Amino acid sequence: MSGYCEADRVGEAISVRVESLEDLVRLASSLASRMVVMPIYRYRIEGGAVYFLQMMYKDYYRCHGLPVIYYYVSKDAERESKSAKYIIARADESGEKIELTDRVRPGWIAVPIINLAEKPVYVPVEA
Repeated sequence: MSGYCEADRVGEAISVRVESLEDLVRLASSLASRMVVMPIYRYRIEGGAVYFLQMMYKDYYRCHGLPVIYYYVSKDAERESKSAKYIIARADESGEKIELTDRVRPGWIAVPIINLAEKPVYVPVEA
């Protein structure tokens, strides 16, 4: 059935909790080779923040796509600087480096942070 989309699947989203902010940044920066910049969204929680990345499985159930939310919950209040506008990443022979910063640096992949005023409804309750 061409164009068929199961009605009960519309509006559904899948959430995946990653182990670290580095995992989330690695996922976002892997798209840079395709010239796609995926921002990481952030909203504050007591004692920290939740970071998430929204991606899409195309043509899932022959619909327009199924949203997938990859997220990380940070309880490190010191790391959660309000001035951080980017997460920059670099991998070289000495290893992987990831920093929260207010500016980009040459030779680093810069992933923009978009600060949200509140938790979106489609982000899981545990986050």
